[in-house]
Amino acid sequence: MDQNQDDPVFQKITELVPQEFTKALTDAGIGLWLWDVKADQLDVSRGMVQLTGLKQLYRGSRLDVLRDLIHPEDVETIQASTRRLFEDGVPYETLCRMRHSSGHFVWANTYGSLVRDENGEPQKMIGIVRVMDELTRTKRDLLHAEEMARLGNWTVDLATDELIWSQGVYKILGYEPFSFQPTLEFARKLRAEEDRAMIEGLIDEAVEKSGAFEYRTRVPHTSGKEVHIKVNGAIETGITGAPVSYYGTMQNITAEIQRDEQIRQSQKLETIGKLTGGVAHDFNNLLAVILGSLELAQDDIEDSGVNELIQMAIQATMRGVELTGSMLSFARQAKLKPQILDLHSVVEQTNSWIARTLPENISIKTSLPTDLWPISADPGSTENALLNLILNARDAMAKGGELTIEAANVIIDSDFSFQRNDEVSPGQYVMLAISDTGEGIPANILKEIYEPFFTTKAPGAGSGLGLSMVQGFMHQSGGTVQVYSEPGVGTTFKLYFKALSSKIETPTIEAAKTKTANGAGFKILVAEDEKEVLEILLATLRQAGYAVTAARSGDEAREIFEADPSFDLLLTDIVMPGSLQGTTLAQLLRKQAEDLPVVFLSGYASEATVRRNEVRSEDIRLTKPVRRIELLEALEKTLASRVEPKL
Repeated sequence: MDQNQDDPVFQKITELVPQEFTKALTDAGIGLWLWDVKADQLDVSRGMVQLTGLKQLYRGSRLDVLRDLIHPEDVETIQASTRRLFEDGVPYETLCRMRHSSGHFVWANTYGSLVRDENGEPQKMIGIVRVMDELTRTKRDLLHAEEMARLGNWTVDLATDELIWSQGVYKILGYEPFSFQPTLEFARKLRAEEDRAMIEGLIDEAVEKSGAFEYRTRVPHTSGKEVHIKVNGAIETGITGAPVSYYGTMQNITAEIQRDEQIRQSQKLETIGKLTGGVAHDFNNLLAVILGSLELAQDDIEDSGVNELIQMAIQATMRGVELTGSMLSFARQAKLKPQILDLHSVVEQTNSWIARTLPENISIKTSLPTDLWPISADPGSTENALLNLILNARDAMAKGGELTIEAANVIIDSDFSFQRNDEVSPGQYVMLAISDTGEGIPANILKEIYEPFFTTKAPGAGSGLGLSMVQGFMHQSGGTVQVYSEPGVGTTFKLYFKALSSKIETPTIEAAKTKTANGAGFKILVAEDEKEVLEILLATLRQAGYAVTAARSGDEAREIFEADPSFDLLLTDIVMPGSLQGTTLAQLLRKQAEDLPVVFLSGYASEATVRRNEVRSEDIRLTKPVRRIELLEALEKTLASRVEPKL
C-alpha cells in the first residue's frame, strides 16, 4: 500500500486512534490493523510494512490478508481467537508467525479489541502487532520447548476453579489449540476412571500442605487411542501465605511407556526362553531315547500289528519334537526350517482332518483364492499356528457357531495401520484369517492374550502358551499376528506372512529308508554324556556297520583320540560336562588330524547355530532327537569323500 500518511487507508485507522499516537507506534516498530467486520475489509498501517520488510501489503478480505501474511498453521489459531472474542468476550491475543521479506517467518504478538454499535453488534476490530519483544521470545521459547518435550502447562485458580491450558496440552489430547475453554470437571473426566480418586487425594494433600504432587494416568486422544501422561504440579500461595492456585506441566509419555513395555517383554521372553531351552534340551534327550528304541525295535519285530503300533508311537514322538519346537518359538529360539509354501494347500490339508475334531454344531467356511503368493515358512510351525487358532475358535464357540478361514494377498506400505503397534516392513504379504462367532475377547484382557501362560480357560484346559507360540513363530518368520475382537460378536486372528516372488516347485520326495548298512567298517568316535542317548546311538551305528567307540565327555573323547587317532569321524554332542564342549573338542582333535570330519548333535535350539570360527562349512549339525535315517544319511554324506576306512 502507499506509505503516504494521507493515504485513505491510514486515515481509516486514525479515525479511531490519534494520528500522533499511530506515528509513535510506527516509529517504535509497532503496526496497526483495522478490520471492518461488516464489509470484511482489513487494512494495515505503515508500521506493518516496516515490521515485515515487504514493499507492499495488499488490503482485502481478512482471510485473504491473513493467508498472504501469516504462517498457514497459525491462521486457524487467529480465527479461533477471534471467535472467542466475538462469542465469549475473551480478550484477543495471539502468538503467530508472520511473513518477512527475508524469506523467514518472524514471531509476532497481536492484541485486538472489538468496537460494537449501540445495539451491541460488532462493527470493527482494531489491534496492534509487535515483533520480537520479550514476551514474544518467551512464548516462542516455551512453545518450542513444549513441542520438543511433548509437554504442556496448565493452571487452576482455587477461587474460581478456572482452568487454563497452554497450546501444548491441547496438542497432547489431539485438539486444535484454544478451540474451546476447558473446565476443571472436563479435565477430571479425562483421567482414567481407576486413577481419579487417587489423583484428587494427591492434589488435596498438596493444597493443604502447600506442597507438590506428581501422577501418571491415561487420557483419551481425539483419534480414539489412549495417551499416557505424566503430570507434575505445585501450589502457588498469595500474600497471606494461603494457596491461591495450583499449576504444573503435562507430558506425553506414551512413547516411553511403549519402550518400557518392549524392554519388559524382551526380558521376559529372554528369561522364559532360557528356561524353556533347558527344558527342551532334557525333553529332546528323552525323545531321542524313545525314538531310537522304537526304530531299533521295529527292525526286529515281524508282527504287522505290533509294527503298526510302533509306527504310531514314532509318529507321536515326532509330534513331541514339533511341540518342543513350538514351545521355543514364542521365545524366538526355535530352529525353523523354512520352505516355500502355498498357504492354500496348507489350509486345505489341515482342513481335511481338522473338521473331524470339531463338534457338529460348528460349521466351517473357507475362502481361499488359488492365486495366493508363495511364502517361506516352517511347515510344521505353520500348521501348528493354524491348529492353535482353530482350537481356540472351537473353545470360544461352546454353543456352536461358524468358523471361517480365509486368505488374501495384501500390500503393506508405510500408511498401513495395524491395531497393535507391530513394526512390519513394507512389502507383499499373504494374510491368513481365522474367524469365529464366539464370545469374543473383553477389551481389558485383549492386550494380555500373548503373554506366556496367560489363559482364561479352566484349569487343565489350556497351558496359556498357544498364542505366545503363534506370535513368536510369526515374528521369527518376519511377519506378524493381529487380533480383532468384539464381545458377543466374535474374534478374528490375522496372520501376515511375507510373500515371495518365486514360483513354488514341488520337491521330489524320496522313499524313506528303514534300514541301512553302509558303515563298511568306518571307525567313529561318539561323545555323548547322556547314558541312554549314547546307548541308542551305539546300537544304531553298530547295526549300520560302523565300528564305534564311546566317550561320556569331551575330556574322555580327547584321551581316547590321543591314544588312537585313527578314527574316521567324530560324532559329538555340543554341550557336555567337563572342560571340553563339542566345538572345542573338534578344534583340539583337528590339530592332530586336520581333515577329521565332524557331525554335531544338539539338544538346545540355540546351539543349532554355533559360532562360525568353531565349525567348518562342511560340518553337519543335527538337532536331537534325530531320525535314524537322517543320522545315517548325515554320516554317509560326511564320509563320502573318504575312499576307505582307516581300519
